[in-house]
Amino acid sequence: MASWTKWLWGGLGWAMLGPIGGIMGYAMGSLSENAQGFHSGYQNIDGNSSTKAGDFGAAMLILFAAVMKADNKLTKSELDFVKQFFLQQFNAQYASNRMRLFREILKQDLPLREVCLQIKTYMDHPSRLQMIHILFGLSQADGHVHPLEVRVIHTISGYLGVSIKDFKSIEAMFYKDSATA
Repeated sequence: MASWTKWLWGGLGWAMLGPIGGIMGYAMGSLSENAQGFHSGYQNIDGNSSTKAGDFGAAMLILFAAVMKADNKLTKSELDFVKQFFLQQFNAQYASNRMRLFREILKQDLPLREVCLQIKTYMDHPSRLQMIHILFGLSQADGHVHPLEVRVIHTISGYLGVSIKDFKSIEAMFYKDSATA
């Protein structure tokens, strides 16, 4: 297919589903140019206030990419964390499809604020808190929580409407207590 396919799908995704749809559409268009027979089980955010598995998974791909790119290092341990997350939460086929999309998403500049505002609109507060917890798990996947990754997670947290108290509570789970050391 022509190289304009990814832009067409990205534009359609954005028009219909906002920033998350645009990112997912562009990634899927890129895959359709580079891979034969790719089929997605992506469930879009359709305006319902309840969170579907596909909504959560698509949003996590984008947020994972933002955190991983924060320190300008993509490590195997971080990629393994993402893959394991999708294997544990969904199924092998879904995980395989998402990892292909994820590779394309990592190449993009992400409109983080817009994506987070869309997530905030359609996902309930407990799901957003869970996202922050998972992002800290990703940050710790390489053995330590990098300050630049924490800064991005903090930014994401603010955009998602997570209070500083909730953010600090989740953050504290990923640091050893120096008083007991």
